[in-house]
Amino acid sequence: MEEIHSYTDKKYVKYLSSDNKFKAIEELAMIFKDTDICADIDALIKALIEREEIMSTGIGFGLAIPHAKINVVKKMAFAIGISKKGIDFDSMDGRPVHLIILVAAGEKQHKNYLKLLSSIMSMLKNEQVKEKIIKSESTEEIIEIINNFSKLK
Repeated sequence: MEEIHSYTDKKYVKYLSSDNKFKAIEELAMIFKDTDICADIDALIKALIEREEIMSTGIGFGLAIPHAKINVVKKMAFAIGISKKGIDFDSMDGRPVHLIILVAAGEKQHKNYLKLLSSIMSMLKNEQVKEKIIKSESTEEIIEIINNFSKLK
């Protein structure tokens, strides 16, 4: 598997305006519209929402990681959403979410999908990295933080 930073790009980073978790997921997934990542953005959004309805992807500590593995995804990638005010994600700890990492993968990418989710979790367990991303002022700054984390590994 490639380094974590190779699965995202500054064009996949968004400062979110949504205040509802389902709208935030949709807003973030729309980043992949008209890209080589996903052939059917509506199917991806539907899969992400269905996954969220089964169980919240709000893992606590201000984080949510909505994810889907679906055949319309041609190239595995993740989008990064920042909410300065926070979004109620029904997280385990009841705290609002400020950082959303949305992971999209194809059905046949199971092994790399799990590795990517694991790499994202390793990165976000580092409190300094997580806080730097949330407090960042630009998409370039966020990508630089992720690139620097990749170099540390």
